[in-house]
Amino acid sequence: MISEEKIILCSSVLAEDDTFKITTEESTDTLARSINNEGLINPPILTGSNSGYIIVSGFRRFNAIKSLGRANFTARVLDKKTSALECIKLAISDNSFQRPLNLIEYSRCYKMLSKYYESKELPSAALLLGLHDNPALIKKIMKLCDLPVSIHKYILSDTLSLAMALELIKPEYIQIGTQIADIFDRLKLSLNKQREFLALCYEIAVREDISVSDLINGDDFYNILSDQNLDRNQKTRFIRTHLKKRRFPSIKKAESEFENNMIKLGLVEGVKLIPPANFEGNSFTLNMEFKKITDLDKQTAYLKKLINNPALEKILSKDI
Repeated sequence: MISEEKIILCSSVLAEDDTFKITTEESTDTLARSINNEGLINPPILTGSNSGYIIVSGFRRFNAIKSLGRANFTARVLDKKTSALECIKLAISDNSFQRPLNLIEYSRCYKMLSKYYESKELPSAALLLGLHDNPALIKKIMKLCDLPVSIHKYILSDTLSLAMALELIKPEYIQIGTQIADIFDRLKLSLNKQREFLALCYEIAVREDISVSDLINGDDFYNILSDQNLDRNQKTRFIRTHLKKRRFPSIKKAESEFENNMIKLGLVEGVKLIPPANFEGNSFTLNMEFKKITDLDKQTAYLKKLINNPALEKILSKDI
């Protein structure tokens, strides 16, 4: 690929044109200090256009140079015959062979290449440029470009995994994906709790014939999230309880009344009464733990009294 080193005016660079931009890193302070002290070791790569120069690789280097107040800089300018695909390959390789890429950067790479390669050809082309070549993974990662840019920071900070980011692309979440990601970030929800949150929100929206946006923008959510007296663990617990009550109103009522009757039972230490899962079915389990014969004797005597407790009759008759 033919290129020539030239002195370029900063004002002649179309810095807003991010056609070939791969990097997500915006900070230039450290890089600017290095350029100021050591000089520009690896000049940015540019390609010419009718209205100025477009950056192919070296966005941060260019911004660092501008932050130093310099009017011009040394750049490698590609020959005018260099194709857009060649520029894309150069932009990708200049990043991928120097450092590990993050998910958003991979997504940008695959998206650029997909304009020139069929899906069957893409893995081979990606491998030559230092990218992953797994077809299924490429397909998933490339979808990240369909997410609003405002969600990217949550992927970069590891608040959102690839799996959860792909969930937010779904129609029911795409309009409020940033808001959902912000809730995940504020509450520091684990992957399993994030999955549970989305599933409950979607099921409630379907059940109540409302949108997920209506649900999470409702007063209940707002009151919990804005309560300054609650820490994030308390907020998480209250939101999960609120969602479960709305999704499974009969189960939550049964749980509450079961707990009230359990208090009335006053089970002794070592005795546990376990209801059927989700209060469906009629089989209850009674567990007894003991270390000595005397402990077992006391528990057996207690069980005889327990049988005549009205609270137990209410529990077993499902009158809870």
